[in-house]
Amino acid sequence: MKRYFSVMLSSVLALSLLAGCGGTKETPAPAAPAAEQKAESKTPTIDKIKKDGKLVIGTSPDYPPFESLDKDNKVIGFDIDIMDAVAKKMGVKLEIVQIGFDSLISALNAKKFDVMAAGVSVTEERQKSVDFSKPYLIGNDAIVVHKDSGLKLTKLEDLKGKKVGVQIGTVQADNLKAVEGINVKEYNLFTEAASAVGAKQVDAMYLHSVVAKSFAKANPNLAVALEIKASDTAYALRKDSPDLTNVVNEVLDELQKNGEMDKLVQKWFK
Repeated sequence: MKRYFSVMLSSVLALSLLAGCGGTKETPAPAAPAAEQKAESKTPTIDKIKKDGKLVIGTSPDYPPFESLDKDNKVIGFDIDIMDAVAKKMGVKLEIVQIGFDSLISALNAKKFDVMAAGVSVTEERQKSVDFSKPYLIGNDAIVVHKDSGLKLTKLEDLKGKKVGVQIGTVQADNLKAVEGINVKEYNLFTEAASAVGAKQVDAMYLHSVVAKSFAKANPNLAVALEIKASDTAYALRKDSPDLTNVVNEVLDELQKNGEMDKLVQKWFK
């Protein structure tokens, strides 16, 4: 009996030892809470601009006083001063890319630059492919003629049968093409259209009134013959950069509140 009991006890001890030696499966450590994981930035465009140290804008510098070239071929203008204020707000430098106006929107969406700053008219068609800042200029378009033309204009339709110069890719070009009977002559630059009017190669040109007045002031052979209500003017930005759009809007608001916008208007539109 004792021997039987000893055998049983030995078996129990052996089983206990086996159970102890087999060990238990370790439970994996729980994953870090989602809150501890790195959150995605809400300002990716601004982050990249600050990392690169520059705000890049695209423009066509042939549209004074919005943008033009000075005697040293430096791009200057109303838009440039505002964009410089945006760059300073972000603590970066301003870099300017010069592209023909009709290629600016596609270049913007191809990320060649961050903001299209080129006296851009806001239209429903353009809003399908880009976002716009708050309008910073509301005004009229204008028809410019040679001072000796003798043309009497009250509406666009009065230009039927006439040759009218305009910059390619602009709202004004679209408006002229919508009027049957106008011979639309498109130029890469508005300066080319202005020269054509001055040389009587075309009967008129169509553009924003503030720019029209600037050309007329610089060229005594040109005169503004008619003003027509225009679309609002704003800055175009990619639809994937709402953070940058917000900053541009903030700067426009600040310039209005602190009186700097009035100073810029007096500087460039006098």
